[in-house]
Amino acid sequence: MLKPQIPGELLQGQEAAAQTSQDQEARLAHLNKTFPFYNFSFSKSGALTASQNGLPLHSAYNPIAEAERTAATIKDSDKEILVFAGIGLGYLPIAAARIPGLERKTFAILEPSAPRFFAALASLDFKELFKIPKLFFAIGADVEQAAALVQCAGGFEKAQVFWQKSQTVHAQEWFDAFFKRGQQHKEKAQVNTNTLEKFGRLWLKNGARNLPLMQKLPGASSFFGEARFDKDNALPCVLLAAGPTLQDVLPHLREIQERAVTVAVDTALRACLKAGVQPDFVFLTDPQYWAWRHLAGLSSPQSVLVAESAAYPSAFRFGCKKIALMSSLFPLGKYFEQRLGAKGKLASGGSVATSAWDFARAIGAKEIYAAGLDLGYPNKQTHIKGSAFEEAAHNFSTRLNPAELQSARLLFSAKNQKGLDYEGDSIITDERMKLFAWWFENAISSSPDTKTYSFSKKGLAIKGVDFFPLQEFLKKPTLANEKAAFFERAERSADKSLYDKDKFDATLLELKNGLKTIDSLSKRGIALANDILCGDSRAAARIGELDQIDKGILQSEAKNVAALVFPSQRRLERLFASQTLPQNPLQANAAKSKIIYSELAKSIEEFLKIC
Repeated sequence: MLKPQIPGELLQGQEAAAQTSQDQEARLAHLNKTFPFYNFSFSKSGALTASQNGLPLHSAYNPIAEAERTAATIKDSDKEILVFAGIGLGYLPIAAARIPGLERKTFAILEPSAPRFFAALASLDFKELFKIPKLFFAIGADVEQAAALVQCAGGFEKAQVFWQKSQTVHAQEWFDAFFKRGQQHKEKAQVNTNTLEKFGRLWLKNGARNLPLMQKLPGASSFFGEARFDKDNALPCVLLAAGPTLQDVLPHLREIQERAVTVAVDTALRACLKAGVQPDFVFLTDPQYWAWRHLAGLSSPQSVLVAESAAYPSAFRFGCKKIALMSSLFPLGKYFEQRLGAKGKLASGGSVATSAWDFARAIGAKEIYAAGLDLGYPNKQTHIKGSAFEEAAHNFSTRLNPAELQSARLLFSAKNQKGLDYEGDSIITDERMKLFAWWFENAISSSPDTKTYSFSKKGLAIKGVDFFPLQEFLKKPTLANEKAAFFERAERSADKSLYDKDKFDATLLELKNGLKTIDSLSKRGIALANDILCGDSRAAARIGELDQIDKGILQSEAKNVAALVFPSQRRLERLFASQTLPQNPLQANAAKSKIIYSELAKSIEEFLKIC
């Protein structure tokens, strides 16, 4: 019996299919051998997929369609940064890169496992992804580096994070730590927004009233680097905070001061003076009246007060040896420093103690010892005895609201959390103080040449800070001569941070003129917006004129000063929501522009009244 003949074209097709199948099998074998942590296979749609430890990285049916569905949800996102935490085989970032309009966003690819990143490169074509102009990779980086990348790209509050359990399980501890850092950054940004909304006008008012002092007072920078008295040695610093454990240190404070430069925060000064010691430095960074109250009625003639230029004006009448300004944290002070020179830039982590620690680092101390830096309530104590907090509680206590009840409210607040002290025991703390601890951890890890210690085991444990027995510290030699030389060196360089009066006056005039220009543009914008709202037939052209006004304002070097009291995005949204906006899109935009211009003009007029 004759065998049936197979047509040549069909035979060639079968041979080609067999060859394709062989190629696919060879590819799978190669990938599985090269990257044994994955189990590669082809999905039902024919696209490559993989699993690890039995968990599928992508759809077993159609990973491309799965990624496209997720990417489509990004199109209308108002977030500026797209963070892909764990790359898998790369389907999602590639799909997002193909969506028109998303190329204007920032893409950040985070993968702590370099081999898994290379597995993705070997699996898919990344050509479309590499066309993204603002594309960043953190491959094999530590958590802090990855978090810093997102912050530098614009911040976590502007980021949308994509992750999938199966794509992060290989480094779950890393990703958990990264997500925690992201949450901390967002909480910090939220605190900054809340603070700006609450105190922005106070900062601007104080700064404007204190402007003459910026010209007359030296900067804290005159002390920078001067604590090092030879190539290998430097004066140690002791940071005095107002936590309850400061009480244990006060009886030895005089001996401590003989062996180190003492830097006290404003809240700790009263306790130090009661112990008979005037700290070498006192720090005041908070512009509120209640912060000044910690110094009110006190004098410390042997101390140097380091203050923010936006501090409450009465603070500059404090009786001390000298006042030095740190670089301003706020736009008004920054405007002058950018043109005339920095007063002494110090970090700020939301607490005066963070700036005081950074000052100790900046002057050159290789060892910083903390006293009273508890960041919690050890032994259920809220403050050191005799502090301004405690005295205020007693002064305002009544039969129905005694001081003890006020302390209890702090201890049993719903926002309180549990933490661990240096002995691993539980301590009551809260979100705010944990945020401060996180700042210290970051700052300490970024300053390997400076070692930080704590005199107490009872405070909230800070990573990078070790316990150091006070009795061991008191065995160190006295350094009276070295401290005297330190202050003499600083005094010789103090004049370098003073501003020339003529240059200062010229800068102030330049600022006022810049603000007046913005004020004029804002009022022109209000008039144009009113024309549009009244049904001007040239509405489209008027919108173009508003765009030019916006451009002129954004190009002004004075805009950041006005921004200090300009509403935050959150407050602007509330202002917009409180108005009945027109249905017409052009008129709705005009109404929003009018609100913005009105707020801007109001803030500038307020500033110019003070100056």
